Parts: sequence; C-alpha cells; structure tokens
Amino acid sequence: MQPQIRALPEMSPPQAYWRGTITALVVALPAGIMNQALVSGGDIEAGSPWAILFWILIMFGAAGGGWAVRRLSPQSHLAWAAGAAATAYGIVQAIGVVRRLIIGESISWLAYPFLALLMATCGVLGAIYAGRMTRRYGDDADS
Repeated sequence: MQPQIRALPEMSPPQAYWRGTITALVVALPAGIMNQALVSGGDIEAGSPWAILFWILIMFGAAGGGWAVRRLSPQSHLAWAAGAAATAYGIVQAIGVVRRLIIGESISWLAYPFLALLMATCGVLGAIYAGRMTRRYGDDADS
C-alpha cells in the first residue's frame, strides 16, 4: 500500500528556499532556545542525553527545511536545500551571538562554520529523501 502524496504547487527555487528556511526555523529555533536556556540555567549538562536530544531535533529541523525545498521545487539543486538549512542555522546563531555579547559570555567563533556545514549536510539529506520519495510514489497519487 502506497501512501497518499498530495500534489503541491511548484515554486521557483528561491521561493522554495525561503519556505525551507522557515520550515527549518519552526523546529530548530524553539529547540535551540530550549537547549540554550536549559544548559545556561544549569538544569541540564551540556553532554546530557537531553542536550543531545535537542541537537537531534535541531538537525531534524534542518533536514525538514531541505525536504521542503526539494518537495516544493523538484527542479532545484541540492545547494538550495543546503542554503536553506544553513540560513536557518545562521538566524538561530545570530540570536545566540547577540545574547552572548550582551551578557558577556565567551563566543567560540571557530565552531560556527563547522556547525553551519553540519546543518547544510542535514538539509541536503532531507532534500535527497524528498527526491527519493517523489520518485518512488510520484508527485500525485491520483495520476
């Protein structure tokens, strides 16, 4: 039994890019804020299973953003999906950097490019999954 896949209106890659960024932010932003608040407040330790769970949620958000880009614009390149996930990461980290500068915490500038690449990779994996799902089940279940 194949799942019902609804046909979506096709968008241009830049339109899908911004929709994918918003999709990634819907998951990554709350998870990132909760993780930062709980670790900074001392409620959980940085290496605890809860902190790892929040990181996994953030990566699933990036994959969801890449999935949305490829699903909304099947002709788009994987770079659009990677860019959407990395942009969402940049927005979340910009909020964190401003907060850390205001309260005077140290900032690890070297970690940001590597984590942005990790998020971009998750976005590409989400886009690859969307492409495989579309090829396997088709764009429209009625056709």
